[in-house]
Amino acid sequence: MYKLIGMAVLGLLATSSLLAQERPDLRINTYFHELPLEQVLGYFEEQSDYTFSYSSSAIPVDEKVTLKEQNISFWTALDESLKYLPVTYEVVNKNIVLKYNKLTQTIRGTILDKDTQQPIFGATVFVVGSDPLIGATTDMNGRYRMNSVPVGRLTLRYDYLGYEESAVSNVLLGSGKELILDMQLIESVIKMEEIVVSAAGIGSQPLNEMGMISGRSFTVEETKRYPISIGDPMRLASSFAGVMGTDDDSNEIVIRGNSPRGILWKMEGVEIPNPNHFSTEGSSSGGISMFSTQVISRSDFYTGAFAPIYGNVLSGVFDINLRKGNNERHEHTIQAGLLGIDLSSEGPINQSSGSSYLFNYRYSTLSILSDLGLVEIDENEKNTFQDLAFKLNFPTENLGTFSVFGMGGLSKYSRTGESFREDVEKYNMGVIGLSNDYILNSSTFIKTSLSVSGTEVGNDEYIKYQQDTIRVDYSNKESFKKSFTRGSIILNKKFNSRHIVELGTVISRLDYDFVEQEHNVNNEDPFVDLVLFDDEGASGTQQAFVSWKFRITEELSLVNGLHYFRFGFTGEDSWEPRSSLKWQFRENQSISAGFGMHSRLESLEYYLGNFINPDGSTIDHNPDLGMSKANHFVLGYDRVISPNLYFKTEIYYQYLYNIPISNDPRFGWYSSINSSDDYSTIPLDNEGSGINYGVEMTLDKRFSQNYYFMVNGSIFNSKYTGGDGIERNTRFNGNYTYHALGGKEWKVGKNGRNNIIGLSAKVSYAGNQRLIPIDLEESINQGVQVNDFERAYEESAPDFFRMDLQFSYRRNKPKSTSEWRLDLQNVTGRMNYGAQYYSSGLEKIVREGQFGLIPVLSYRIEF
Repeated sequence: MYKLIGMAVLGLLATSSLLAQERPDLRINTYFHELPLEQVLGYFEEQSDYTFSYSSSAIPVDEKVTLKEQNISFWTALDESLKYLPVTYEVVNKNIVLKYNKLTQTIRGTILDKDTQQPIFGATVFVVGSDPLIGATTDMNGRYRMNSVPVGRLTLRYDYLGYEESAVSNVLLGSGKELILDMQLIESVIKMEEIVVSAAGIGSQPLNEMGMISGRSFTVEETKRYPISIGDPMRLASSFAGVMGTDDDSNEIVIRGNSPRGILWKMEGVEIPNPNHFSTEGSSSGGISMFSTQVISRSDFYTGAFAPIYGNVLSGVFDINLRKGNNERHEHTIQAGLLGIDLSSEGPINQSSGSSYLFNYRYSTLSILSDLGLVEIDENEKNTFQDLAFKLNFPTENLGTFSVFGMGGLSKYSRTGESFREDVEKYNMGVIGLSNDYILNSSTFIKTSLSVSGTEVGNDEYIKYQQDTIRVDYSNKESFKKSFTRGSIILNKKFNSRHIVELGTVISRLDYDFVEQEHNVNNEDPFVDLVLFDDEGASGTQQAFVSWKFRITEELSLVNGLHYFRFGFTGEDSWEPRSSLKWQFRENQSISAGFGMHSRLESLEYYLGNFINPDGSTIDHNPDLGMSKANHFVLGYDRVISPNLYFKTEIYYQYLYNIPISNDPRFGWYSSINSSDDYSTIPLDNEGSGINYGVEMTLDKRFSQNYYFMVNGSIFNSKYTGGDGIERNTRFNGNYTYHALGGKEWKVGKNGRNNIIGLSAKVSYAGNQRLIPIDLEESINQGVQVNDFERAYEESAPDFFRMDLQFSYRRNKPKSTSEWRLDLQNVTGRMNYGAQYYSSGLEKIVREGQFGLIPVLSYRIEF
């Protein structure tokens, strides 16, 4: 026994002695600053009796190394020098052999039945073209995992017997973060057909299978990769057919000739207020989106004939989803640039339960662009904004999955520093919600949500000075506060592979507090001090819907449904039938048709605004104003020309009615159809109408072979009839819009495997918005601007043209992925039309342009 112990001790001592010989305690000094690896290795050879062996074609010897240490161990210095490089080493006697270490990452997720949300056990997923084959099979909970997947672009294919095969193509896998991809498969009616869902999102079907027409999904990668997008869903959508964005100053978009006000925003299935910074009352757009690419996942965008689930919308829907945080390891992202700084983090809350957190915070000031001379901002002006978004996910064994989500944004424009003038404008928005996804049985699941949201729009302005006989003493203070409390429950029932029913209800409470006061000594009594708003109260809406999808055959599907909408303030009801049909008459071709009745409330200020009578008294003219309504008709044709080339066209007709107009002869030209924000206090009636019709075409090359492109165009007409009975162009009748964009990537670096250089470009050309002309002669006679309302919207601003470029460099290291990105917005510097006004001093009409060239540089690192 003692002999055995002694032999073991001697063995350990011998092993320790051998290791000591192999790794002597050698100490060196290092002072490397951005020194190429090849020179660093040469220095190590000089400071020791070791030599290095490696292939210069495989090892990145040009990579820069920074290490400044005194009396550091030789082996520690070597490890630190190679820490962020795809290199390992092996010591053979006095020779150190360097080896290229292929960068890999983990891909995992969950595969569910799309209609029941039940996990699918035994489904397969594999990386297309991998050799040897990389794949996995789902467990009892529908989860799969693939470790050691080489970084880069790849395509995943999902399959299960009795279900339609699906694929996600050209996923960009980086070394900094795990890729979590959840997939929902559709049960096959008769036989399995392949549905390809492009990760690039171009031409991909919406997530909501009840939306079979005038809809598409988009991904985070698109919002990053498309020029002009800069992570903004609305700017991204301005690249799609039928969508026009002619305002360089904001993300406002016009969809099929409709007012931008008619857009519905949803997040995690909950209706939310306008999620854009620097917005105004009644608007659906703003300067910059509050959504960050760090938190959103694949989402839907619709342009007409909406599915039965969507209410209170006339022109378009953004249905935004937040992704779940990584529930196995902590990961972080930092992004800094000329527009500010983003900080994002995600990870497990409790690994055993699978709970996770995800949040992103962003702070920015546009004064950086001003200081660099890129944007003209007065030295007394300041624009700042910040936002926060988060999602907490809590799976349970018996009560389903709970999620707590939220987003909030603060933005402020201020003009201070002048003794005679001050102006502070703000737009604040916030939403927080709780949702539960509960699987009732093998064919039924229920989603329940409760949310609270609100907005605050404020303006505090004064101008006060006296010069000779001229005296100005003006002030305006306004505060519009709204809060919404919403509860919803949605049930999805799958009777079999042919019949699926979805029904739900949403109840909302609206609380409001409006105050606006104006003081102007230049007015005559009783108009020196005016109270435009002093209203506080509550109202609400009730919505309900039902959808039935009937898969008549594998190739023919029908969706019928009904949406009900009630506004408690006026007691008005709206019953809105919806229907759509899709027939895949050939393997690569399909036609579709859709119809829908839709309605939308006007901004609450329309109902409460005080009209000032000649005697100074006030009256609310429009407390019983009805909903604006529209009937949408769409006919579409889709063709897959090749596996990665896709053609789509749609013809649409929209009849708008119940539109607020004025029967007062002074305002016979007026219609709310032409407003993009704000409100009106003049007497209004729901007797106006309008029409939008047009054709859209898109040729779409999905990302493959390291490049993509999309070319689309739209020709349309948009008309309205006001109180004077005259049919006119709407303000948004640009008549045509064309987009062309594309990009290419090059793999660079050793072995061409780890780093990517990208170049993308976009060109947009569109007819601009229409104007109410200024009567120059009458303006000169009266000394103030006089508009010619009889010729409202006959003329249009000069055509809109813009070209954008984007350069990117993506670099993968063993534990991180970094990216430099330069967006050159409006690269030609064209000053598109911004506004026009009459100058009494110059006695002429002055036209102002928008922004010129704006470079937006950013750096992003994931780890």
